[in-house]
Amino acid sequence: MATPKTDTIITTQAYHPSPSDTPTNAGPSTLHSNIYNNIHDEETPPQTAFSILEPPAHLSAITTHTTHIRPLDPDDTFPDGGTRSWLVVLGSFFLLMASYGMMNSTGVLQNYFATHQLSNYSTSAVGWIPGLFTFFGLVLSVQIGPMFDRYGPTGILIAGSCCYVAGLLILAECKLYWHFMLTLGVVMGSGAAFLSTAAMAAVPQWFDRRVGLAMGWAMSGAGVGGVTFPLVLRAAFARFGYRWAIRLLALMVAVMCGVGIGLVRSRLPRGQSKSSINLRAFRDTRFTWLTLGTFGLELEVFAGLGLYPTYVVMQGFSVSTSVILLSILNVFSTIGRLITGLIADKYGRINTQTGLICLGALAIFTIWLPFGHTLPGLYVFSCVFGLASGSFLSLAPACIGQISKASEVGGRFGICYSIVSLATLICIPIGGEMLEKVGSRAMVAYLGGVLVVALGMFVMARWASLSYRWRWQAKI
Repeated sequence: MATPKTDTIITTQAYHPSPSDTPTNAGPSTLHSNIYNNIHDEETPPQTAFSILEPPAHLSAITTHTTHIRPLDPDDTFPDGGTRSWLVVLGSFFLLMASYGMMNSTGVLQNYFATHQLSNYSTSAVGWIPGLFTFFGLVLSVQIGPMFDRYGPTGILIAGSCCYVAGLLILAECKLYWHFMLTLGVVMGSGAAFLSTAAMAAVPQWFDRRVGLAMGWAMSGAGVGGVTFPLVLRAAFARFGYRWAIRLLALMVAVMCGVGIGLVRSRLPRGQSKSSINLRAFRDTRFTWLTLGTFGLELEVFAGLGLYPTYVVMQGFSVSTSVILLSILNVFSTIGRLITGLIADKYGRINTQTGLICLGALAIFTIWLPFGHTLPGLYVFSCVFGLASGSFLSLAPACIGQISKASEVGGRFGICYSIVSLATLICIPIGGEMLEKVGSRAMVAYLGGVLVVALGMFVMARWASLSYRWRWQAKI
């Protein structure tokens, strides 16, 4: 049985109650209870390891030293380690490898479709297919997140795995444009939404102080998938042909999903989510800024990953070179996820995210834009930008989990990524249109500009976390 938690309030100045503050028959115990209830009002943002605590104004003149006993809230206690917690991380790793790893590899599929089955369509038209896949992979999280909070992950993961693997098997038979839109875009996208939402919502329930490290390890699965799938597809297309290459991919994904179903568990009691869409989350300005910033990150990252192979081929290099460059980017992205988790737990998640967004923007404007037509420049850019962008997708959920109650994490992930999904829907078609109409350099400059705007949103989120008081050395 859990031990009750003890809260101690110590202040130093004199308190002079007014008649309206305290009933005439109220003793010290009643006075403290009223004060305690005011402090812990349900609208107050939850405290975490990174909370900045500012004493309320009405407590600035209180003198008391009282101990208050209250039952232990499961939201307040995190295992922050142990076998069960790390098995959840391992399961999430495989689920994100299957879902987000495929999203990171859509550039290879898009390039193959554009040169084979859909060679009569423009780059922007073909770009709607992976865009729709990523859109459904995120927009449905607004419903799946509260389902996770209420029912737990197992049923969600089984449904998502069946949908995802079945979509891959059907994809092997696709020939027409609408076939790809329906199968890859809608069916597989829906399955990916179930897998990725449950995987990302499970980890913050088990970690608090080390959630950056845990999310980094889990999200590194997306990077490993982004390396593995392009290399497997490249070899399988050449050796077995399109159909058996996709069927091989379906087998790999089925194994990953099976491991995830067996390992991912929820820590909190079920039935804590009361509504599918809780717009009151936007009363928290920190959450609003983080959502806007994540929107910008996804707009840039998925456009870059989706169009990078096409961009490389347009510079006169081979398809094989484009696959290698994308794989290198994902290798360094995986390394970045593993490293930044440790850094984020030490120096602050929003701080780390902000610094790495700066590095990513510098890589675009100082390497990709001026030297993107050279092979050495592309290799250097793949390394530097991959290292920086590894945090973009892994730390964003950690930042949201940091400012949310554990029982609300699934719902907040859902509403955030349902909005962010609009960015993934339009990012590749917009970038593809720019490639065809205004050229590759304009597209690169556009992606860099989007990243700068996202940087501004995360700076505002950091400022809001400090109650709009700027402190350079605060750990946020």
